[in-house]
Amino acid sequence: MKRYVNLLMILLLVGFLAPRAQSEVYMDYEFPDTVLWQIGGFEVYDVMQRGAVVGESTVGYSKMEMLNEPAYRIEWTQSWTTAEGEKNEISADVKMRSSDLKALMATSVLKIGDEEWRYEGNYTGQTLEFGTYYPGKAQREEASLTRSGRYHDMDILPFLLRNIPFEEGNFITLTVVDVSTHSFITPIASVVGSEIVETATTQYDCWVVNVSVGIEGFTAWYAKNDQHFLVKIRYNDRELVLNHHS
Repeated sequence: MKRYVNLLMILLLVGFLAPRAQSEVYMDYEFPDTVLWQIGGFEVYDVMQRGAVVGESTVGYSKMEMLNEPAYRIEWTQSWTTAEGEKNEISADVKMRSSDLKALMATSVLKIGDEEWRYEGNYTGQTLEFGTYYPGKAQREEASLTRSGRYHDMDILPFLLRNIPFEEGNFITLTVVDVSTHSFITPIASVVGSEIVETATTQYDCWVVNVSVGIEGFTAWYAKNDQHFLVKIRYNDRELVLNHHS
């Protein structure tokens, strides 16, 4: 009996002392001058609620020039109909400096039924300029903030995170600007493990990332392949699951 107890203690000690992957903390992460998304490419997602497909989402990536510098553009749309028959549409159009993905311009549109909210941000000058159109109001409301440094766009955060270093235990923070609230937020992304995700067409071995954004957040699954596709994202009210990509 004593021999078995000693063997168990040795096994526990070996497990405790076995080398483990070294996790890292990346505060105010600086993106490298490269991206994993395919320029000219796209991904198409099924929007799901309670396990049923209720809509579609598409994201596309392109390259352009702004302020005489190379820039990227991400256009992301989501459209779905709730169980109550209400139509929802969300779109984001964001332009960013390619060297560090700093946000330069952003437009976000939310449609619920017949009502529409439109938010615009221009960050190319000395101040951040915001414009908002509310349902039933023809006049544009304007606001501005003074802020220097590097910041990213909140609306396309799930796709920005494709470019972070993935390793279980890694902890990443960013500074993002929310065009709809005219505020700055510090999301916290943590790589919490691995999981196989089944989609309508195939399966992916994924990193699981929990993202805290103020009092809200989401969980995202990123493929472990070279391009780290966003395979699935779970919000409080819906999920997006990759259907196909270019």
